[in-house]
Amino acid sequence: MRLKINRVILDVFEGAEVQHALLMYLVRRRMSTKLLDQLAVYDVWGHEIDQQAPVSEHREIRIKFKDTK
Repeated sequence: MRLKINRVILDVFEGAEVQHALLMYLVRRRMSTKLLDQLAVYDVWGHEIDQQAPVSEHREIRIKFKDTK
């Protein structure tokens, strides 16, 4: 199943959750997987998505670092 995170196209397994796709994204971008807890996930319309939510085919996700104030 294909989806896009911040303009990076990823192939994930059927039944994957958002957190699985995020881990693949972080590895591909050579970033630490410890950053997973610091990411806020949004759909293309700006609605926040839970990391345990299932992903679907051709979904677009945007991620940002959470404000830690």
